[in-house]
Order: sequence, then structure tokens, then C-alpha cells
Amino acid sequence: MTVGQREEADPVALPAGSTPGPPRRRRVWGDGRLSALATAVLLVALGGCWEIGSAAKLWSPEVLPAPSALLPALQALAGDPRFWADAGRTGGEVLGSIGFGGVAGLLVGVSFWKAPLVGRVFEPYLVSFYAVPLVLFYPVMIVLVGLGTPSVIILASVMAAIPMALNTWVGLAAVPPVYLRLARSISCTRWQQLFRVALPSAAPYVLAGLRLAVVYALIGCIAMEFTTAQAGLGYRIRYLYDSFETAPMYAYILVVLVVSIILTALLAVLERVVMAGRNRS
Repeated sequence: MTVGQREEADPVALPAGSTPGPPRRRRVWGDGRLSALATAVLLVALGGCWEIGSAAKLWSPEVLPAPSALLPALQALAGDPRFWADAGRTGGEVLGSIGFGGVAGLLVGVSFWKAPLVGRVFEPYLVSFYAVPLVLFYPVMIVLVGLGTPSVIILASVMAAIPMALNTWVGLAAVPPVYLRLARSISCTRWQQLFRVALPSAAPYVLAGLRLAVVYALIGCIAMEFTTAQAGLGYRIRYLYDSFETAPMYAYILVVLVVSIILTALLAVLERVVMAGRNRS
């Protein structure tokens, strides 16, 4: 193709003596805003279908009350001291499980990365525990540590630690070796290699593991409270179910759903902040 042919092919001619600048990027919404908008639209649509189905009596209100019937129950929760006591206990258990499980999983993942043979030996057991519902071991924990918060936190921490460990190990194993050789060539210590090079490079995997750890910690706490605990949101849902108090039960379920959505949104914000700082560095 000649110069004249290229000029004819260009859709926009540049002024004489000017140099082409960087291409203009279209201004689009970020993935986070689009995801939040799609989630809000989906929730509104589901709520509308739920209300319409209840009004059309497609199901019994004793089985699934209409959203409008749950509003008084949600308002009643705000003034119920039992709700705040249950929420405080479950919140403490979830935060404790995330903290212990996240730190333990991170340490295990780093250990497996430093000792690959040990990681290959224990990987099948971690994957097996990942597939087995650990709530089955709750009776054993009751015998060992008693009935209450410690047994819930221990099992939920194990549930949170497994995905954190596996994702951290995979992320660190995917770090290009040239990064570590370069760090050693400029006399970086082992801690600097880990915290300045390896972990920032494996940040996408570590953050994915943290997100799974938070989800599994919440699931573990609610499930184990639902089983045999004497307090907490899971226990209250089971108690209301046994008492045939449908509207308050669904109000508690909605609270758990809202908490899970808030945790997911906070983790998404944290991931964007960390990745933005990683890209700038």
C-alpha cells in the first residue's frame, strides 16, 4: 500500500505538521457501577414478581408472605432487643471466623509455596475438606470445646481458611520467577520478596480467596447456629420456623441476605482499591 492509498484509507486526515496523539477512549461506566445497577434492577424485578404472585394468590401467604407484609416485621426487628443480641453474636462470630480463617489460610498458602512437597502432600486433604460440609463435625466440636461461640468460630474459620489457602498457594505459584530473581539481585530480604514482590503479584488470587473466605465464614456461622446453637441469627430463624412465625422468619432471612450483599460490596471496593494501587506501583 502506498502513502496515497493510506491517506485515502484513513477516515480522518491529520493537519499538516501535527503528530498523532493517543487514541481517545470512550467514557464508559466501570464494572462495579454496572454490576451494582444490574443487581438493583434484578432485586426490584424479583420483588415485583414476588408481590404480584402473592397478590394473585399463586402461593399461600403462610408459606411465602408478600414483601409488603414483611415490612412491619422488619420494622419490629429494629426495636427488638433479641434481634440486636442475635445480630451482635452472629457478627462477632463472622468477623472472628474471617480474621482467624483468613490469616491461617494465608499462612498455609505461603507455607505450601515455600515447601511445594508439603503442599502436594496436603492438597488432597484440603480439597476433600473443601467439598465436605464441615457442619457435620459440629457435634465433635461441641464435645471438645462445648456448646457456644468457640465451636462455631473454629469450624467457620476452617471453612474460611481452606479457599484462602488454596487461592494463595495458586497465586504465589504463578508469580514469574524472574520477579524473585530480580528482587534477590538487588539484595531484598525474604520478607521484602514476600510482601513487596510475591504477594502483590498474586493479589488477584489472594483477593479471590478472601472473597470466598468471607462467604464461607458467613455460611458456616449461620448453618451451625441453625443446627444446635442457642443464640444468633441462624438460631432465631430455626426457632421462628419451628414456631410457625413466617413473617418474622423471612424478615431475619432478609437481614442475612442484606448482610451478605454488603460484605460482597465491601470486598469489591477493597479489590478495586488494592488492584488500583498495584497497577500504579
